[in-house]
Order: sequence, then structure tokens, then C-alpha cells
Amino acid sequence: MPLSFTVELPLWANEKYATTKSHMFLDQKEKMQFVINLAGENVKQRTGGPFGAAVFEEGTGGLVSLGVNTVVAQNTSIAHAETVAIALAQKSLQTYDLAGAQGKRFSLYSSGQPCIMCFGVIWWSGITKLVCAAQARDIEQIVGFKEGPVPDDWQEKLHNRVGLPKVEIITDILRKQACEVLELYANSGMPVYNAGSDK
Repeated sequence: MPLSFTVELPLWANEKYATTKSHMFLDQKEKMQFVINLAGENVKQRTGGPFGAAVFEEGTGGLVSLGVNTVVAQNTSIAHAETVAIALAQKSLQTYDLAGAQGKRFSLYSSGQPCIMCFGVIWWSGITKLVCAAQARDIEQIVGFKEGPVPDDWQEKLHNRVGLPKVEIITDILRKQACEVLELYANSGMPVYNAGSDK
């Protein structure tokens, strides 16, 4: 049997995508509330970690893809909400480069600041706008996740990429609501899945 790699969204998340994909999200807070709701539902359904993300077309506000954290369920450490949303957007649009794909620009909304891995994924993805809610210190202090050695100047590094499209970055949008989801997870009894945490 050949090796293969697939990451699947939980059933409820696929249903959410099917019922929402034709909606035009024109407001920044509406988009963020959508991804925070994804994060909260992921905790309530016990299908993964307290993170949601979505890729939107910048011009229309159309939903391209969504993602939730499924690290434990998939036994896949890279199945963070941001990486899932970006990978599904690239598959849907049939391109590895979201910078100007089909003459359009795409934004990533995330319920939390990117960890070190997701920072790299965003760098390579072609996303030209990142909007996030909870900060890395919220994630580490409330839940205990280790976000890795994200550069202190991570925003500047993404915004001023030499030879690549700049990434517009907006932070702290609905941060309080995102932190409430982190607290829900911290009190859920679900695992803190840092590398080596189950040893």
C-alpha cells in the first residue's frame, strides 16, 4: 500500500462549510467571530484543540476554506487550524501560491496568533493578510501550549518579506472572546498536546 497523507475535518466542520460557503463576510469582526465559533465548537464537540481559522477572498469576503485543530484526532502534529485552512484553500484553488492566485488576494483569519510552525506555513503560502485574536502569551498562559520560538518581530518579518508579497497583519480582534474558548478548553480535561507531553 502506498504512503499517503490526508487530513480530514470533523463532520460538523464540513457541514458548517457546506452551509456557509456562499455567504459573503464583509465585516472583519464577523469573519473573526466565525473562526472563534469554529474553535469553540471544536472544543464542545471534543474533536480537537481550541483553535479555528478560515481563508477568505479579500475582494468579496467569500469563504474559501476553514480549518480547526485536529492534532490528537488525526495523530498529526501539523494539523493546526491555520495549516488545515491554508492547505484546503490551496487544494480548492488548485495552487500552492495564494499570492494573487486567479488574480485575487486571500486573507487568513485565526483565533490565535500563529505558532512557530504556522508562522512558517503563512510565510510560504502566499497569504497577504493575517488577522488574529488571542496572543501567543494567552495561549501559553491559559492552556499551557508551547508556541515555539516565534521571533519577537514576527509581524515585521511577515510584513517586510524581501522579494515576496507583504503580509498585512491585524491583531487582537475579539481577543477576549478567543481567550474564553481557550479557558473552555483548559477546563475541559482534554489534553495539552505539546511534544513529549504524554511521556
